[in-house]
Amino acid sequence: MFDDGVMPERPRADPRDQVDVVAALGRLGTLGGWDRVRAGEALEGLDRVDADLLLAAGILGRDGAGRYTVIDDDLVDVDGASVSHAIVAQLRRALEHTERRSAGWDGAHPATVLSQGRASRPVADYLARELLPRMPGSQAALQSGMSRFLDVGVGVAAIAARLCQIYPGLGCVGIDVLPEVLGLAANELTALGLADRVELRVQSVSELEDEEVFDLAWLPQPFIPRAALEAGVPLVHRALRPNRWVVVPLAVGSASDPFEMAVFAHTAQMLGGGPIRVADAEDLLATAGFDQIISTSWRGQMLVLARRP
Repeated sequence: MFDDGVMPERPRADPRDQVDVVAALGRLGTLGGWDRVRAGEALEGLDRVDADLLLAAGILGRDGAGRYTVIDDDLVDVDGASVSHAIVAQLRRALEHTERRSAGWDGAHPATVLSQGRASRPVADYLARELLPRMPGSQAALQSGMSRFLDVGVGVAAIAARLCQIYPGLGCVGIDVLPEVLGLAANELTALGLADRVELRVQSVSELEDEEVFDLAWLPQPFIPRAALEAGVPLVHRALRPNRWVVVPLAVGSASDPFEMAVFAHTAQMLGGGPIRVADAEDLLATAGFDQIISTSWRGQMLVLARRP
């Protein structure tokens, strides 16, 4: 208590971080309300209650006809199901974290794994639409109809599956250290009719033995313990064909805001990879023999692209 009996004024929290707002986003995505908003359709009942909350939070707006509209740029190009999966994964991770005594992605909760994995589907569309034009060797290979993609930490294979849908003839290898997660991936691929195009392996990136067989690699640093990452980067280099690229999402944001940096670091510890500086990731890639190293960002997260000469 302060001398005058009044607590000092605290900064107003971002309403988009409130749990009710997060839950409303997730529910609308799960039940199709998000897609109805994007289509300009009227909302009724609990959908409208959720939308009004998102309106007050600055995520939705209204047009001249009074219809809800999307005004959050980060959500404009994401489908409702992916929004829902991302929100549900965030909520489940938060609940699990309150009961955990150690960090790291352990795959112990299948529902969380499925939500986390399915939320990554838009990554494949972003890769195809925005990143591959910056990686011409890999782009030409994927467009040829005779290419191979390495998905490290494949999870439930959402990225690999979506790339298979975009690029007929693409074959994928997905590796993960968690057999339980690979079981979920196998079920997902079977349901999509893609089981014969994605090979699943129980394998750490630090144990990769392939040589010059892949045309594109995905290496998600936030999920990979630092020792495995450092050992694995040279092996990914060896596994790629010449003039092919790796994409490395990092546990760091594009802004230098101290709170945002802390959020990324905390999430990275929860997932197992821990925080990393962009410069450190670039050094790892350069030391392994990669060149044309490019740092970019997507939805606030830093990505590093690098080519095997």
